[in-house]
Formats: sequence, C-alpha cells, structure tokens
Amino acid sequence: MIIKWKDEYSCYDPVIDAQHKKLMDMINQMNEIIELGDEYDHFDEIVSIFEELKKYAIYHFSHEEKMFEETGYDSFNIKIQQLEHKSFVHKVAGINLYELDENQIGTAKEVLDFLSRWLDKHILGTDKRFGEFLREKANQP
Repeated sequence: MIIKWKDEYSCYDPVIDAQHKKLMDMINQMNEIIELGDEYDHFDEIVSIFEELKKYAIYHFSHEEKMFEETGYDSFNIKIQQLEHKSFVHKVAGINLYELDENQIGTAKEVLDFLSRWLDKHILGTDKRFGEFLREKANQP
C-alpha cells in the first residue's frame, strides 16, 4: 500500500472524504499490480487504472469546486485549489504511453510516487483548509 487513509486526512465532509479514499484505492490498486513482480505484461491494466483515475479525479475536483461556489469560499483559495487540481489531471493525462509500455514498473512507480505525495500534500493542505472553513461555517449560528 502506497498511501493509506488516516484520520488527519478528514476534511469534515463525508462525501469529500469518501472521494479521497476512492482516489487512494485506485493508486493502491495500481501499486499492487506493479508489485506483483511477475512476468506478465500489465500495460492494459495499468492504462485502464490511469484512465479511471483521471476521470474520477476530474469528477471529484468538479464536485469540490462546485462546493466552493455554493459555500462562499474565498476566491484566493479557490484559485489555489483549481491550480492544484489542474496539475494533478495534467500529470495523469500526460503519462507517456510509449515510456509506460517500455518500462512499466519504473514509469508507473514514478507516477504513483508523484500522485501519492501530491494527494497527501493536497489533502493535508488546501483541502484541509476548505474542511476547516466548512466546519466553522456549520458551527455558526
């Protein structure tokens, strides 16, 4: 397992937390394939997971961004979030399939390392700020 849910990841919104867990599951699913260490070609499986991850990330980010607007989150933090979301999607969309086919393990590990570090930093930083905002807003009279 390359990234594991921990309580400190909670953004105080059950939908966002569930979506973050699903992103982590996809990253871990790909990691399991890479760590099989068998002689089989897993190119199609890896590409399929990357595609699913990209689609789900876009869905998740649009959900968050809709919540920003609906809750009156400040525009500065919205812009930061949007830039970070674009960097994630760009990285996944920019995977060189030729490199992946030629060096499945090395290329996939490099991308998974980036994605797991990015997700950890993003959730604990910008998403957590939004979670705190939601929690404060819920506690207002």
